[in-house]
Amino acid sequence: MGRSKGFTLVELMVVVALIGILASVAALNAFAIMPRYQLRAAASEFAGNLRRARMDAIRSFSNVRVVFDQDGNTYSIGSRTVPNRGTLTSHYGGGVCFGFGRATTSASAGSSRLPASPITFQGKPRSVTFNQRGLSNAGTVYFANRCGDCCAVVVSTSGRIRMRTWNGTRWR
Repeated sequence: MGRSKGFTLVELMVVVALIGILASVAALNAFAIMPRYQLRAAASEFAGNLRRARMDAIRSFSNVRVVFDQDGNTYSIGSRTVPNRGTLTSHYGGGVCFGFGRATTSASAGSSRLPASPITFQGKPRSVTFNQRGLSNAGTVYFANRCGDCCAVVVSTSGRIRMRTWNGTRWR
């Protein structure tokens, strides 16, 4: 008589237990990464919206203004508020807001100290304006999440828009 082929109940239970452990470890890692992903998504979308605003100003031969509402945790491009409902935190999750997180130095070239506000554009309310040539006033907007991560979007007077990420010791 030969041995029958197949798995025993014990072998099957061990495999199911191992799969469960691996799945829970993967879920915990994904959960830990999510706030950083949400922060980068918010900063990246903001940089993209600034680029669109700059192109709209050039295309329409008129100024396009982006106004920041730090207390409301939103910004407006023309008559459109971003996000269109709620705040940066409710839209992206992860505690995304205007802030410095654990960053210790400025993201702007030529300055090492953090500014007094996470939105360095001047004016009341704080805003950046792109003109018909694509030029703008210079400034930086800092975004943070609940884990202390930080991204910055830097705008130069030439209209150049650059996103930077704090890696714990310096800006990349």
